Amino acid sequence: LKQFGLKLAREFAALLVCVCVRLCLRVPGTGKSRGRSSHQMVHYRLYRSAVACASGPVGEALTRQLLLSPLCSGVVAVGRVARQEFESLSASKKLRMLGEASDSQSSWSKPPSAPSPDRGGSSSGHTGNSSSSSGGTVTVEGGRGEGEEGLSGVDAAFCVLGDGRVAAAPDLVEAKRFAELCGAARVPHVTLLSSIWADPASRVASARVHGEITECFMSQGFDRLSIFQPSLVLQPLASSALPEDARLPERIFNSGFPLARQFLPNRYREVSMADIVLAMRLNVELCYSPEKVEKLNFVDMMAIIGKEDTV
Repeated sequence: LKQFGLKLAREFAALLVCVCVRLCLRVPGTGKSRGRSSHQMVHYRLYRSAVACASGPVGEALTRQLLLSPLCSGVVAVGRVARQEFESLSASKKLRMLGEASDSQSSWSKPPSAPSPDRGGSSSGHTGNSSSSSGGTVTVEGGRGEGEEGLSGVDAAFCVLGDGRVAAAPDLVEAKRFAELCGAARVPHVTLLSSIWADPASRVASARVHGEITECFMSQGFDRLSIFQPSLVLQPLASSALPEDARLPERIFNSGFPLARQFLPNRYREVSMADIVLAMRLNVELCYSPEKVEKLNFVDMMAIIGKEDTV
């Protein structure tokens, strides 16, 4: 009886420790927790990624992180790409560009030009045009006609068209095209940078476009779809930094929202570009979600990058 009591006490203590660890690490159990389930850490694994589009501030920062990540074995830049932004990186050999890559920011949806006789396919074995940078480290492939093949073997795709700008919605046609390419290539995990204001029934045009893009990605039936929904993405250097093409409504919103959001729930807090880029990458590399479609707001992003104390 005494031994049975000691064994029961040990099992109870072990169970108590597991419960404490689960609560501290916010690892989801088999049932529903408070609100939505948190993320669970998984084993390290190598993966191949694709980014559309890598020319904006968020796209460039994300592409840089992916290139420098030891877990990312390759990056396919889909869309308008400023090639010189990545030539100085030692890991630029991991970058392959799908479409035309030039300083003029040519669109990936344009048909590919005829291949030169002295240039074959890329080192990865895909057909198309290949173009070398000054260091000979960047591969450029054909455009629209080879999209499905270009994304073959990609494990994680990121759609950051629009850079999360609220008042300037991304190109609806290009976003739908990228969603279709990912669906045709059967990419298992797709990340979409959307907006917390996204609503296909909204009277605001930008919010309505964000909502339509979200519905388009959800309709593809990906194994895992991560939808990041920031209220406002703050550019680096200064919170008031805005693109040159920002119009008056966007400037007013960016300057006034940080004050107004103090009266809103924490999920509406603005997020820095560095934090959201880090959250998107770590969500792919380290996190597992039992949900096929996960919608991540500010609170979820901070949990992913280990900044829960700031919420």
